[in-house]
Amino acid sequence: MTGQDIINFFQNLIDETVNVDFALDLLANAKDLIEADRIWRMLIKEDSSQTFGSSDTYLTAKNLPSDFFTDHKVFLGIESEDDYKEYDPVPFEWRRKHKSSQVYAIDYANKKIYICGDVDKTYTIYIYYVYETPAITLTTSPIWPAKFHKLIAFMMAELYQVGVNYDEITARQAIAHSRQGTLLYNAMVEWDSKLWAQAMGKRAGFASEGSGRRTNVIQELE
Repeated sequence: MTGQDIINFFQNLIDETVNVDFALDLLANAKDLIEADRIWRMLIKEDSSQTFGSSDTYLTAKNLPSDFFTDHKVFLGIESEDDYKEYDPVPFEWRRKHKSSQVYAIDYANKKIYICGDVDKTYTIYIYYVYETPAITLTTSPIWPAKFHKLIAFMMAELYQVGVNYDEITARQAIAHSRQGTLLYNAMVEWDSKLWAQAMGKRAGFASEGSGRRTNVIQELE
């Protein structure tokens, strides 16, 4: 469904015609509310554009992808050697405290990532992250499977009719009064849970034995 299709379905649900700009704004808020409700498997991407070498330190800022929303996993690896190590996250304000540990910290305000610890080779930084999906226009469609597109219209109708403040609620709360919407949302969650279950045997992107982390050098975090 395109944005126009979703708006048409939304207007049929409420039996009213609304201003297009307002409808697009409502559509964006409904989409964002659903996508923020959990870490959806379909929203995880990989970025491998950055490297970390022997001359880098815990103060060396690396750029995050432009569509970065939140981190999922971070590995440092050398593909030719089939050598990948998973790094644990620490809060940005702790990077100095853990500057000698092989962990990472994210500066969300400036979209930077910092790798801590020392290495003797140049590693690729593999960032697995939840990305911000592009805004839906009248002629574009959500990146979700098409069978779930109507969920946005159901959410729009609830937000419009009930007048809830979408900054203070979850997607499940917002759609609780719509039986069709709730069923569709639950189906989407079940589908996503199956995707995660299928991935349980492997770390994000790489098969691993045990934790895959350099546990001998990571300090215990408080």
